[in-house]
Amino acid sequence: MAEGSTGATAWLQVQSLLNSINHMLIFLVATFFFVLARSLDFKDTAMHMFMTGIGFHVLIAQAMMSHYKVNPITRWLSHRNKSRFHGILQIIGGAMVLLGGLGKFSNKEVHFNTWHGRVGSAATFFCAASIVGGLANYFQPKLALKLFPPSELRFRHNLFGLVTYSLGMGAIYLGYYSKFFTKHVDNDFIPGMMLVTSLVYVLTIISPVSSLLSKLKYRRQKKQEKVK
Repeated sequence: MAEGSTGATAWLQVQSLLNSINHMLIFLVATFFFVLARSLDFKDTAMHMFMTGIGFHVLIAQAMMSHYKVNPITRWLSHRNKSRFHGILQIIGGAMVLLGGLGKFSNKEVHFNTWHGRVGSAATFFCAASIVGGLANYFQPKLALKLFPPSELRFRHNLFGLVTYSLGMGAIYLGYYSKFFTKHVDNDFIPGMMLVTSLVYVLTIISPVSSLLSKLKYRRQKKQEKVK
């Protein structure tokens, strides 16, 4: 028992350290996006980069970690307030992504013949659907519960959120190959940004993936009980 308790404590300490590192990386990314966009007067693609980058890479990333027990920002909050914090960041971050994406869609010169454009379009669509679904679930919870039990709703919300976040971070990663970045950012610096984005993605999904696996296990148990 003592060895198991020691191992669990050590793992929590490792998670806490990784989470602190993740927050520092997110802060550095936010600073980089802001400085780059400001140097270009927040015009055209610079605004698109800033809005979608801050939306996914910063705000939605923080929302994904809101229920993480080692998160220093939210661990002192109650479960209810963590959920509120999660929802507020999702709405603000999602709105920034939508505005940044729509600004690009309205540009007639934009062509979706690049992987960045395709994945970015999918991420924007999923983000819009996530916001609509979240608002519907918040304002009309009884309607949602008529369709699915609470455990199923939480599972689907968790899974849908992970897919959306993965698409958004994938679009940002692919964006580092775009003409915009290769033109305005030192090419020797771009691999470092790719590494940071990859690290932030991996460290951010630790909590939601763990939660999803727990929900999946519970979901299977419920199905087995119904079969019996």
